[in-house]
Amino acid sequence: MEQKLTFQDLVTKYKSKQQSTLVDSIAAGLSLADEVSIDLGVLGDSGLLTDALEVVSFGVPLALIAVTEGGRVLMGRKTKTAGLQDAAYRVVKTGAAMGAGAVAVGFGLGALPAIPVAMGARMALEKYRNTALTGRRVAQRTQRLRALREQKQQSVVAWQALPEAEAEVS
Repeated sequence: MEQKLTFQDLVTKYKSKQQSTLVDSIAAGLSLADEVSIDLGVLGDSGLLTDALEVVSFGVPLALIAVTEGGRVLMGRKTKTAGLQDAAYRVVKTGAAMGAGAVAVGFGLGALPAIPVAMGARMALEKYRNTALTGRRVAQRTQRLRALREQKQQSVVAWQALPEAEAEVS
């Protein structure tokens, strides 16, 4: 059975999705800011500090995703399955953004141009997912409408096949 959502429920749902995107963007931005600070010489290659920052800058986005999605599951706002799926998608999106930023830095563009590259990768993945989900929703609704039309036609045929219906018509 399909649950009907009101307009306000849809608005609330999409506002919460925008918040998770904001958190992911900030986390990825912080990771790239670490790279920028090293490239600009604010943090020199001092060995232990640089190694620690590299680990933290990679782990912070993933930890934020785990905490936010886990919190939503614990608070009952998401099912465990939905939480795992959303967390997996956010990890993939964040990883792709960080990878795109790393590739930009690797090509010698520097860390500052890597930030828009990373954000562009995130937006491209989000657009792809939204387009794919829209196509899927349209296909499901089309299938449902066909089933309803067939059901209606079968009920009309069944009504016409009743003996009382023939007697009333004659």
